[in-house]
Amino acid sequence: MTLVLDSSATLAWIYGDETTDAIRAVFDQVAAAGAVVPGLWRLEVGNSLTIAIRRGRIDADFRRAALADLALLDITTDQRTDVHAWGETLILADRHRLTALMRQLDDVVYRIIRERRRSENDNGDLLSMLMSARDEDGSRMTDRQLRDEVMTFLLAGHETTALSLSWAWFLLSENPEAENKLHHELARVLDGKNPSFEDLPRLCYTEAVVKESMRLYPPAWSLARTTARDFEVGGYLVPAGANVVMSQWIMHRDPRFFPSPEQFDPGRWFEEPTQRLPRFAYFPFGGGPRYCVGASFAMMEATLLLAAIAQRFRLRMVPGHNVVPVPSITLRPKYGIKMSLHQIQV
Repeated sequence: MTLVLDSSATLAWIYGDETTDAIRAVFDQVAAAGAVVPGLWRLEVGNSLTIAIRRGRIDADFRRAALADLALLDITTDQRTDVHAWGETLILADRHRLTALMRQLDDVVYRIIRERRRSENDNGDLLSMLMSARDEDGSRMTDRQLRDEVMTFLLAGHETTALSLSWAWFLLSENPEAENKLHHELARVLDGKNPSFEDLPRLCYTEAVVKESMRLYPPAWSLARTTARDFEVGGYLVPAGANVVMSQWIMHRDPRFFPSPEQFDPGRWFEEPTQRLPRFAYFPFGGGPRYCVGASFAMMEATLLLAAIAQRFRLRMVPGHNVVPVPSITLRPKYGIKMSLHQIQV
């Protein structure tokens, strides 16, 4: 059977055999139902919480944090279709609800931090790593610093990876030659087993699919910086204090750096010109001091997720469905990306 999947909101998961099997079990169940499943990506919330604060353990705190996180995502997803909503039109009821949900999430995270400090257990999760980190003077992070790092991971890491893979599946469904190359690599490298961290060096084409998808449809489609001093670029004087906007969407389609820039071609990432791109010709994770700290993790996560799903399923666009990119805070498909899911016998 097939399912219709709204992949504007897809999965993002960190891998081991258990989580890979869990992903496939969800897809199998949905395929059997043959129904529209919006918000399937919410499974990533539980995964992020597990990685961040409670590895391999689900309890009342975990559930409270997950519910608060999901509710926050509901509100912000509704509002982010209009980038002005945050400044002026976010209704008062949502403002109060956001405050209450953030307080709920704060309570859970701070309580877990206090418990972890008392027990001094290393759970192998992000919080344990952050708590063991020391500054040059030997000091450790304060509770507030730990909270901020965990919150950033939970609230900033969901959507970008999910969107990257949504656009990847859209592009693969429109480019059967690239899709066939992907399936060939997965069959050769994995030989029917679950993808793992050790397979990454050999999943070269799979990684190239992710890179090329982020070139054409970068989840972070623009970024801005405020100039610290006057400077001249291209004959134009940019005064100190000016806002300068740099768009990945524009730069990633520049024919000087990417021949046939509108074409989806993962193979370009094996060619020398692409491997020697000048700085900021390709910058899906930003750059400079504010370069995304989760870039390596995101690439690993996206590559393994794409491998785990594409190994067992083919996704096809639903006929007549209109895909419209919306440049909000992230680059989202306005009407989702509705696809039919077809099982592959491995």
